[in-house]
Amino acid sequence: RHFCIPPLHPAPATSSPGIPALHPTPIPVPLPSTPYHAPGYHFGILHPLTPSPSPVPLPGSNTVTSANAITIHPPSREDFEGPYRNSSVLCQIRGSRQLPAAVRWLKNGVLLKDGITTEGSVADSKRAYITNSWATVTEAEWDAGTIFTCQVDEDVRNTSKALECGYDHGNNNEEITVQVVPPLFADIFKDKVAKLTCKVTNLPGVEGLVISWWKENGGKLDTKMLPQVLQPNGFFGVDGVATVYADEWDKGEVYTCKVSHPELLFPAEVKLQKTPSRNAKAPSIYVFSPPSEQLTMQESATITCLVKGFNPPDLFVRWLRNGEPLPTGDYITMPPVAESQPAVSYFTYSSLTVSGEDWRAGNIFTCLVGHEQIPLQVAQKSVDKASGKPTSVNVSLVLSDAASACY
Repeated sequence: RHFCIPPLHPAPATSSPGIPALHPTPIPVPLPSTPYHAPGYHFGILHPLTPSPSPVPLPGSNTVTSANAITIHPPSREDFEGPYRNSSVLCQIRGSRQLPAAVRWLKNGVLLKDGITTEGSVADSKRAYITNSWATVTEAEWDAGTIFTCQVDEDVRNTSKALECGYDHGNNNEEITVQVVPPLFADIFKDKVAKLTCKVTNLPGVEGLVISWWKENGGKLDTKMLPQVLQPNGFFGVDGVATVYADEWDKGEVYTCKVSHPELLFPAEVKLQKTPSRNAKAPSIYVFSPPSEQLTMQESATITCLVKGFNPPDLFVRWLRNGEPLPTGDYITMPPVAESQPAVSYFTYSSLTVSGEDWRAGNIFTCLVGHEQIPLQVAQKSVDKASGKPTSVNVSLVLSDAASACY
């Protein structure tokens, strides 16, 4: 198309010595037929001494100033029935600009470069611009719970089969958070190392994420980033883990988790250090035989282990039968609870359920407890049908196994 605007009033000829008179002449200015030009037409007048036209927006062409409204739409199940077993996820952007600054797609938090189609903006009847962008998804990816993310500027929208089945994935404005988690005593007891965990949550994507652990006055530690996990709010969480010697942790060394991400203006830093307990105490252990009322039914037998009077609250509980570890599904250990307020000591209990036949056979059942204040770090009490009295157990049989219940 060509548009030509003649002058409303004839302009007088201009001249300079030695230069012929110049008359402004209307010259058609072609408008590029690209998606970046919409109903707000531009007109220009070329003067012979003007190198290029000056665009002049028509009145009313910039009346829409609202922010982008982004919606994401899951694939059509009918499309998966085709021969290629694929479909697409649609991201629709409605806003005042003809085309968003950038439309990015991520798959499970990783930037997606292939299988993306983004069309030019189209104006609707309300003078808002609509941009559609599609990302291809196979049936296998969708059924596997793959998370597709559409990111426009700082706004993100997620969709997956799990999200469409009930999770809330509305407009979330969660800030990225960083938390540090101290090592569990069970890990220290088993491996003789302390595991430092840095939890980063509310991530719109994992691209550009860096998590690192540092020892104060000791340099950077080898840090492993675990696979990202989808949160109920549709964002991602990632853990960064490093290990240090147990004696260094027990001495009170200071460690720092540093996190950088494109969405963070400045890197985040959180420190972690072992806090000594002011009222450190070793636990007392009591084991109780199954109640007689339960044994009369001859179906199952529940053995209870009460652990009380300990501080700090971090400990682990294991059950053994004749010195051999039992499956974790056979027993339940409750989280420690303060015995008073303020918390000076804690208690917990663990219940083991076995068959009535197993109990009547005279097997020895042992409750093994690990806590940092126990002289050898572990102590145990056992019970059987015949005696119900404490019995010695060789605890070395369980040192190579992970603790089944630790807090």
